[in-house]
Amino acid sequence: MVDYLYILIVVLVLAWLWKKFKKHMTTKQHNENNGGDEALSNVVTEEDFDTEPAASVAEDADYLLLALDKGNEAQIAMREKNNTEAWALLQAQKQFYSKYTASQSAGADALVALDSHVSKDLANLLRQEKKHKDALVHIIYWVGNSQSVTKDQHSKLRAYVNRAKLSGITVDDAMDYCLVDGVKQFHMVQKDVDSWD
Repeated sequence: MVDYLYILIVVLVLAWLWKKFKKHMTTKQHNENNGGDEALSNVVTEEDFDTEPAASVAEDADYLLLALDKGNEAQIAMREKNNTEAWALLQAQKQFYSKYTASQSAGADALVALDSHVSKDLANLLRQEKKHKDALVHIIYWVGNSQSVTKDQHSKLRAYVNRAKLSGITVDDAMDYCLVDGVKQFHMVQKDVDSWD
């Protein structure tokens, strides 16, 4: 999972850099087409390109690196059975993902793609506290927003549905819910699972 996040981060940063580069090249082409009258404009544009993106990339990369650091710290806290600290670290990780997507002007889909991966660990913490229905919400959020369902996700979904002991809901029902197309917002998953009881 961590490898997938690193790849996602690299792709997002490269896409942002490509967008900035294309903007720079468009501005440069525009200035060349309009002759020497806009030489000052060209200098300002080149200065902005040389300084501003470096700061923005660093800030954006910092959000992603901080998110990954918080996730790694949370893993250590979970191994040490410090669930309160792990919970706080995972919430901090989610906040850094939120800041990153906001800085990129990315939509809710991009945030959910990053945010939903954190729910696997949150579900584990809730399971240890015997909050099985809340844990199931996080597992469904994680599985439902995945590109494709893995064997691990399927087995975890099965285990969490069985622990939640919801009347009238089977593992197949929960999987069908996860496989419905579209992004699943956490609050909607929570509302739907609450209605299953």
